Amino acid sequence: MDIPPEEQLSLEEKIKIVTGFLLDSPPGEVDDVFNDLRILMNDDAAFQAGILSALEEYNTEQFITAALPGHDHQVIVSRYGQLEPDFFIDPRSHLTFKFDHLRQRVIEVKPHELDEESEPIRGAIDSAIQEFVSDHYPTGVVTVYAKDQKVTIAIVNNKYNPENLWNGRWRSVWHISPESGEIKGSIKVNVHYFEDGNVQLNCNKDFEAIITTSLDDHNLAAAAYVKQISKSEHEFQTSLIEAYSELADNTFKSLRRALPMTRHKLDWDKIMNYKIKEELLKK
Repeated sequence: MDIPPEEQLSLEEKIKIVTGFLLDSPPGEVDDVFNDLRILMNDDAAFQAGILSALEEYNTEQFITAALPGHDHQVIVSRYGQLEPDFFIDPRSHLTFKFDHLRQRVIEVKPHELDEESEPIRGAIDSAIQEFVSDHYPTGVVTVYAKDQKVTIAIVNNKYNPENLWNGRWRSVWHISPESGEIKGSIKVNVHYFEDGNVQLNCNKDFEAIITTSLDDHNLAAAAYVKQISKSEHEFQTSLIEAYSELADNTFKSLRRALPMTRHKLDWDKIMNYKIKEELLKK
């Protein structure tokens, strides 16, 4: 049925709708969402032009990772390392790179001069946190930035298991002020389970602490910061495990009976057969 012109959506309204869907894409599924929206939009040129800013927002907020040519480590694409609209910094290799948000790949690399005053503490924290991430996250990636006498640590770990119908992502950000010893952080977890349904877990938690350490020994200070990060992330993970154990053991059980009032399980296949039989008898 044709839709009357006055009821049809404008191009701006369509872009707004598809942008919302794209920004809500579960971990590891943005390409699938993108391709489905592209078909629904049915205007490839307008779609790609209108969706580009949303892709940039998604990639930087979700800590999409990139590999620079000639380097064996991954770097996080995030607003903490964004220099220009499409240029980002990899502090570990002292490089900047241009990132194609549509194809999610590096297309240009240039040398970059780091802040000499902040680099010693940044480098010490980078070395310490790399060891922590490799010990605790199977596919974890960490990038450490320094700006205006402050250090920012970005961590991401993705676990994609579409064969078993679930995907997940862990993101954490830690802001450190070496002068005051203040450390502030936030952790975000998103898991999508889609077997016979569509269930998402989204949770986050903020942390604050003051670390007393020597400003003269960067390695000692870095170890103290990483110890606090390890403690906070462990507490968060433990609280998640305890909360969902309680949910499974008690909360769900209180929501409904274990069995119907007949004290027998329902045989849904048999009920369907009865329904089909009734329909045949009516005919």
